[in-house]
Amino acid sequence: MATRLGCPTANIAIKEGLLIPGFGVYVGETDLQGVRYPTLICISGGHTGSNLKMEVHLLGFNQDLTGKYLQVLIHEKLRDIIPFPGEEEMARIIQNDLFQAQEWFKHTSVSES
Repeated sequence: MATRLGCPTANIAIKEGLLIPGFGVYVGETDLQGVRYPTLICISGGHTGSNLKMEVHLLGFNQDLTGKYLQVLIHEKLRDIIPFPGEEEMARIIQNDLFQAQEWFKHTSVSES
């Protein structure tokens, strides 16, 4: 997921030894300064397959997250990671992921914790 593909993300390096779910695209929430935002999450090995990372896109949020502390909660997997099919097709896939995430939040009650 990337800004040039129509989906700006905060990129979070995953520290060695941290327990994470499998690679994939998920819906979840991100806590930013005590406010929870619906979030599309991608966990992958990066372009090389050796740079474990999490990319989060806060739905409806368009401010710079550089240097901000984010706490991410994962709710449900939407799909597996797929090989990069090219920028145009990937942009289409990401738009579909965003639509699915928005629909998930419309139809799912998320309780405060």
